[in-house]
Amino acid sequence: MKKIILISAIFVLAMNVSAQVPFSLTEGECAIVYALPKTEICIEVQTEKVTQTPGMFYRYSERYLGTTNVITSEKTVYRLKNLEVKTRAIPDPKRTFTFKPITDKNSFSSRLSVNSQGLLCGVNVPNQPEAKPIENYTFPAVEKFVTPTLLPLGEEYMMAGSEAKLAEGAAKQIYHIRESRLGLMTADVDKLPADGASFSLMLEGLNKKESELTELFIGKTTTEIQSQQIFLTPDSAMTNQVLFRVSALRGLVPADDLGGSPYYINIKPTVTRVVAADSKAKQEVTALYTVFPAATQVTIGDGINTYFSGQFFIPQFGKIVPVSENVFKQKNLKIRVDQQTGRLLEIE
Repeated sequence: MKKIILISAIFVLAMNVSAQVPFSLTEGECAIVYALPKTEICIEVQTEKVTQTPGMFYRYSERYLGTTNVITSEKTVYRLKNLEVKTRAIPDPKRTFTFKPITDKNSFSSRLSVNSQGLLCGVNVPNQPEAKPIENYTFPAVEKFVTPTLLPLGEEYMMAGSEAKLAEGAAKQIYHIRESRLGLMTADVDKLPADGASFSLMLEGLNKKESELTELFIGKTTTEIQSQQIFLTPDSAMTNQVLFRVSALRGLVPADDLGGSPYYINIKPTVTRVVAADSKAKQEVTALYTVFPAATQVTIGDGINTYFSGQFFIPQFGKIVPVSENVFKQKNLKIRVDQQTGRLLEIE
């Protein structure tokens, strides 16, 4: 198929107006093969992974810091954070046609334009800039927010070999940092920073050190944002079909994994009735096919909350619209077709 499209593209500049037939090509035959588009939906699912890790001194948190609100065991929880839906056009193998040259003195030389995928762009017009492809990836793209490593304690406490003694040393460092910060903020120090920027830098450093040491007692929370893609090419309407599931323990899982909570997709195309201007008119020979895409509502939710709702023009739900061969008898003919939806945009 790719070979045929490549060979056909070479002859684009030399093609004359042709008769339109469904895709049928024999070896050695000169013709252009083009396809009408179909929409592929890309759903990017972002999940938030929260990992809680207890601090090594959590048993002493109440004694030295006066708090019982601490992490005491390892725990990992996933939840859905965000949904993004994008679309891209791919060739529809069921709507692929052959544009064959014919000899007709009343037809003017025309150039049929297709893009690199073989999607129809128009006649006697330059190719439209192709949309940036959606990047496919298998492994999650992870954005991490991790608390820095903890500061070491002084020699006196590190040499003690007792967890209680180490906890005491860490608590004293926390108290010392708090006293230093209070001295800065009340100007109760021998020498103040030279300017506001230096003051902010020192204050930020003290806050960071206190946070790192406090995590020895109350624990640490790490957050990761994971993004994964799901591709769907619908051929019919969908009602409450399970698209994916999210497990609190394993994150995004397939739709058939009952260990996660389901998220549903609904795809509802709008049926548009197209009426010919004169139904009694003589049927004309078709030279080119375009498509009238159907406005389609896409929603994704968990049955209670809706996380995405949007409308797209999807060509595979629409009707094929023929362009008469008589149109090609016009001088300086230009036909523009939307390569994303296959819709006829303009005849000039």
